[in-house]
Amino acid sequence: MKGAIATVELFASDGEAPPRRLSLVVAAPERCSSGEGWECRVALADLYPAQIVVGLDSLDALARALGQARAWLAELAGRGQTLTRDRAGETPFELR
Repeated sequence: MKGAIATVELFASDGEAPPRRLSLVVAAPERCSSGEGWECRVALADLYPAQIVVGLDSLDALARALGQARAWLAELAGRGQTLTRDRAGETPFELR
């Protein structure tokens, strides 16, 4: 994603199929073209395409983007997926 300021690779597994590699990417907040507010792109590659979240200021937009990422990860966990930092599944992944 162009303008990425943070990215992390993680793995999702249901315990039966091989772990699936995912990339979580957050872009730098930018002013909205309307001049009102800020927007920030966030994506969980291969599962959720880039989504633009809007905030009152750059920090609010960034916080909302991280909130969207947490929601996607919680949805995966709710479907029985185990999230880890490594393919072997030894290091759990958490977005605090």
